[in-house]
Amino acid sequence: MSRGGKPFDVIIIGGGPAGLNAGRLLADGGLEVLLLDEKEEVGKGVLCTGVVGTETFEKFNLPKNLILKEIKSVRLISPFKREILYTYPIPIAYVINRGQFDKFLLEEALLKGVEIRLSRRVVDIEISDKVYVTTLNLKEPSIEYFQANMLVLATGVKVGLLRRTNLVSYPVHFLKSAQKVMHWNDGNYVTILTGSEISKGGFGWIVPENGATARVGLITETNLRRGFENIVKNYFPSEDTKGVRFKPIAQGLVSRTFGDRVLSVGECAGQVKTTTGGGIAYALLCSEIAAEVILKAYKKGNISSDSLSSYERKWKSKLGKEIQVGFFLRKLWRKLDDDTIERLFTIAYSERLPDYIAKKAKFDWHALILLKLLGEKKIWEILGDLIVNHFR
Repeated sequence: MSRGGKPFDVIIIGGGPAGLNAGRLLADGGLEVLLLDEKEEVGKGVLCTGVVGTETFEKFNLPKNLILKEIKSVRLISPFKREILYTYPIPIAYVINRGQFDKFLLEEALLKGVEIRLSRRVVDIEISDKVYVTTLNLKEPSIEYFQANMLVLATGVKVGLLRRTNLVSYPVHFLKSAQKVMHWNDGNYVTILTGSEISKGGFGWIVPENGATARVGLITETNLRRGFENIVKNYFPSEDTKGVRFKPIAQGLVSRTFGDRVLSVGECAGQVKTTTGGGIAYALLCSEIAAEVILKAYKKGNISSDSLSSYERKWKSKLGKEIQVGFFLRKLWRKLDDDTIERLFTIAYSERLPDYIAKKAKFDWHALILLKLLGEKKIWEILGDLIVNHFR
């Protein structure tokens, strides 16, 4: 491989929230940072429900002009159309303009001095005395070479490049997802759809954007297209499925996200909520941890695997349990038939569990409340045998 090109301290591959936020923080810490992305425009064509918890929004001081709608009410619909509607006293999350969100992060990164190269597809990586990256310029086209002391992989659901590094692990489990914007003016609440007709092992959603449209989608382990067609048939009879977009979502805890001169962050590191498939909050949190560890390693003059290993300890101490519990519960959920899910809805309604959840749960942190609910006597009577058999 050619050793040409301007030397950087860090090369980041991926221009989503994880890569952009890591780049901003590293540049702010005094490092020379290059970010590469194969898209021609940051934020263009992103497939994302774009729901961010208010706690995350405030922690990272995100601008209010990104907000399309506040979420205070959630409607849950059972397989047999039982409804549970709960309205929280204050907003629990915001629906954001995801394209503008990414562009905001881009502007912040540029202000801190990150060098951005778009329309660059990475075709080869070599890690030895330095990191050597070969790209194809998709506009020219031409081959370009870059080098740095360190590499951060933030490639989202695309994990192929991880195989070209000394990282030994990446996501191997994936859910299927689909989404389309449709005409919708039925209230200001988020609607969650359950049952095998919609999604086996997952759920569907209707998330209002404004007074006239909503983001409609689902995650599932089985027939994605059939589930989406059933949502349209039941809730959007005047719409069709033209223009629906599909995307896999990484699931499960990744065993190793660091190596000599390299870290992975965001979805390619498995940093995704296994309960909902959301990745924005975890991407921001873990990119912050990654930047902290890298800056500390540079200060010590040691960017070896041993020096970078604290990154994995830190992010897993915050998210490991969330990911593991969510992954277990998803495997449990896919074993439930519609009658069993309906029984759980009946218990939730009669025991006023939505009130309890509203008082105790946080939008981006689910493990503790879910484990608590599994311990409820009536729920254990339904799910206890499945849980015990899972661990035998």
